[in-house]
Amino acid sequence: MRFAARLAALSLLAPLALAACVPGPGTRAPSWPDKISFRGTVMQVSFNDGTNCHANISGQYTGDLVDCPYPMRYQVTRFEPSYLAGSGVGDLFQPYAEVTLKDAAGRRWHFKTPRDVPPHARGEGQIQLPQ
Repeated sequence: MRFAARLAALSLLAPLALAACVPGPGTRAPSWPDKISFRGTVMQVSFNDGTNCHANISGQYTGDLVDCPYPMRYQVTRFEPSYLAGSGVGDLFQPYAEVTLKDAAGRRWHFKTPRDVPPHARGEGQIQLPQ
């Protein structure tokens, strides 16, 4: 008898427990952009889950990320190419750019390049070039 009562109580609580796991409105996106970089006029957007999306901004500073699992619109409000971008030292010479990304829910993310170079306890303003 006790077993049947416990089983009945458990069967009533199980749907409530599962309902608590369903995301509701206002929850965080499954993934969000956390870094942008440029190779010439090709903008790469890296997401926190490792996904990378691209857009060629040549002559068009507003548009959608192409073939991206996370639909996003971009707007580049400043783009000044770097003449040293192809010098072989990685992302050190990124163009000066200001980019806003917007998803379908209206959330916005703002980025600037180049990213600040952290001092890593080497003193302010000193950078370590890749070997």
